[in-house]
Amino acid sequence: MIPLKNKLLATLALTGLLIGGPAHAELQLRANGSMVYDTETNLTWIANASLGGLRTQADAVQWAESLSFGGFDDWRLPTVLPVNGLSLQFDYSEDGSTDVGINNAGLNSELGHLYYASLGNTAAGLTNTGSFSGLVDPGNPVGPVFWTGTAGESGWGLAFFMGMGAQDQLSMDTLGQAWAVRVGDVAAVPEPGSVMLLLAGLAAVAGVARRRSI
Repeated sequence: MIPLKNKLLATLALTGLLIGGPAHAELQLRANGSMVYDTETNLTWIANASLGGLRTQADAVQWAESLSFGGFDDWRLPTVLPVNGLSLQFDYSEDGSTDVGINNAGLNSELGHLYYASLGNTAAGLTNTGSFSGLVDPGNPVGPVFWTGTAGESGWGLAFFMGMGAQDQLSMDTLGQAWAVRVGDVAAVPEPGSVMLLLAGLAAVAGVARRRSI
């Protein structure tokens, strides 16, 4: 006879799967493919990276923050936090130890982590675009260049060069690509009735198991 505890655990596991437990894939399509959710970073990206067009950094920030897409209005540009946890470092490095250069794959750089960790690209160049569109510029092997919402030195902002996986400063007046991201998943939440049915089923299993153990 299967112990009561094991039956409950098995039912809980099944319940978790039915109401949307964690999946193995890191990047998951949402909203009929119009968005992509990263399960590791808890970020949802618009699948069409070229939707925002070319803009100055200030214009890109404004566009993203005023965007209403897929029923959500809390979009923004991706950001960069200091890799050392203290302050942004603008010296070039090739090991991700500063905030300018290549191999900025840590969670502090949202675009860098997407490029290197989530999509699995290297500093040798973009080879995997996943389910995204607009990540390749045939006329510019180092582009497209995507703005972040993070300011650099005076008059400059941090941007990400998608064709080569490089993070660098760009004059704020330069036209770069605007790409919106938001925190959280956009997957539908199970209806209360469905959850109640699952909980009722769990209670029934527990009751049967308890009676058999008496």
